[in-house]
Amino acid sequence: MKLEKFFIDEKKPVHVTWWAQQFDVPEEVLLEAIAAVGNRANAVRIYLDQREQRPPAPSASLSIT
Repeated sequence: MKLEKFFIDEKKPVHVTWWAQQFDVPEEVLLEAIAAVGNRANAVRIYLDQREQRPPAPSASLSIT
């Protein structure tokens, strides 16, 4: 599928559900990606791919002595 041709309409629940399934991510993650890079399906795919390749951020730990 040529993603460059598609836009994700985040205002339509059926679009969000369908695209989340296509990208194999939770709907919340898809909406975060759209907020970050816009609603072009290709840009969202690239964003999600890059997001998966990043190592997780180190968790902050507080030590009280």
